[in-house]
Amino acid sequence: MALTSDSSFHFSRVEEIYRNLSEHHLFTFIASHTFNHTGVGNFLFYPAVFLYPWAFLKFWFTPINAFVIWYGLFIFTTMVIGYYSMLDFSKNKTRSFVFAIIYTIAPYHLHLGIYNYVLGEFIAYTFLPLVFLGAYHVFWKDVKKWPLLAIGISLLLYSHLLSVYLVSGTLICLLLGKIIIQKSFKLERIIALGKSAILAVLLSAFILVPFMTDFIGQKIAAPQKGFGFLMTMQQLIDPSISNTISINRSVGIVVLLAAIFGWYFVKKNPVEISIYCIGIVFLLLATTIVPWGLFEHNKFILNMIGEIQFPYRFNAYSSLFLSATASLGISQLIERFSVDYLKKSAWVAFVLVSIIGYYGSIQPVFDRITAANHNFLTENKGNLTSLPINALINKNNYNNIFSYLVLYGETDYYYEYSAKDTLAYNQSIYNNQVFLGKKVIKLVPKVGTNAITYQVHKNKLENSINLPVIAYNHTQVKVNGKQVNYTRSFRGTVQVKTKLQNNRITVSYQPSKLFYIAVIVCWLTWAGLAVIWALKQSTGMKLAGLKMKK
Repeated sequence: MALTSDSSFHFSRVEEIYRNLSEHHLFTFIASHTFNHTGVGNFLFYPAVFLYPWAFLKFWFTPINAFVIWYGLFIFTTMVIGYYSMLDFSKNKTRSFVFAIIYTIAPYHLHLGIYNYVLGEFIAYTFLPLVFLGAYHVFWKDVKKWPLLAIGISLLLYSHLLSVYLVSGTLICLLLGKIIIQKSFKLERIIALGKSAILAVLLSAFILVPFMTDFIGQKIAAPQKGFGFLMTMQQLIDPSISNTISINRSVGIVVLLAAIFGWYFVKKNPVEISIYCIGIVFLLLATTIVPWGLFEHNKFILNMIGEIQFPYRFNAYSSLFLSATASLGISQLIERFSVDYLKKSAWVAFVLVSIIGYYGSIQPVFDRITAANHNFLTENKGNLTSLPINALINKNNYNNIFSYLVLYGETDYYYEYSAKDTLAYNQSIYNNQVFLGKKVIKLVPKVGTNAITYQVHKNKLENSINLPVIAYNHTQVKVNGKQVNYTRSFRGTVQVKTKLQNNRITVSYQPSKLFYIAVIVCWLTWAGLAVIWALKQSTGMKLAGLKMKK
């Protein structure tokens, strides 16, 4: 397996969860074992719910096999949710199966998961059909199915917060479009939307609480706003024709063909026309047909939508809507065969082409491993450096990952500093440098679950100890076993004052009681939804039985 892009970031997060589970602790808040023991809170502000199955798999499988199984489970889950969503929407099993296949193996999805390891967005992709199905019911169709929207949004919140931002913006645009065109939004739909919002909060409050208590207003560094990695329409078309997953510009040949010829299949159905047009809009949004470069200099637009960072992220949404159009066209072609054996032959041909297309798409993954030429990752025993790109790992050298800086995201959720100080302060933190007044020493901490301990010896003149552990609102500090007050240093880390010469200082994170209340509320809400669903299923079967007896 070759590591690149976001791989080391997510592998390190899973490793932290795994080690804490090994020590019989369920919740992970800060990085103590990984990310160079800085106590950075990427677990507080970047959802990790769906990394837990991967961490649990590591108890039974090698690290690489655990990832492959986890990846396979999400591929399967994407197909199941895709099938369910399309079946609910179209009531057509043929189309639902076709959509599930096309949407799941869309090159942009595979690029996120198995090539670039952008795993937060990869997980979120799984739940997009459920979100838009729920919105379809709340805005236009069966208002009684409003829980689908809440469940979809909650699952997105468990996956990738930026995807929630993008989806929310899209839903607002769809809602405004409905109001402008139809000039109405009935009270029952407003109530359903409100209930969806409340249910989503109940299901995901434990994700939101750390943001409210430890992120908002705290000047924690966030990814820079902007519009990077811009591409022309030609740069989208060329890799899409080759159906490759080696580049984020590829939406794949099926989605591209749906964009070109989809109008023919949707022209007689206003709803299908809308789906097709939305897909085309998202396809265009991913390219320089939209003048993203000009928006870089417009503060209002930059502040409003600059969070997207990379317009190619819209490829996930064009893949969703144009896969729906493609599934309509392909299912219509299959169902035109009146002879049974011809219809079965068409099904076999579709499945075979899909399998061949899938393995053809992921060929770059194997090519990258071959190109690495047995360049296996060695342990970093010198100064900290970033993980080498495309270094190979297996079960024998897997732990070498954690002796390096992660490729992207090592300093995410540190504090903001002036531009001239950022590099120096960041380096001092991840290099475990302790400041004793003006004196700087490097120490190796002892780590535990959500806790980092430094044994610090100082002289009488050195009153303050500035540790290389990020300080958040709910950080707790103990000196020689006694809880003490602390201040946030100039580099955003824990600083304590003590007259003692020998100090055993433990920094941990203790979330607010509101967090645990939110967790309990979430579990009870999921349980309640499960009970209600089971009762409805039971009632439905009984009614069906009575009808049959009659």
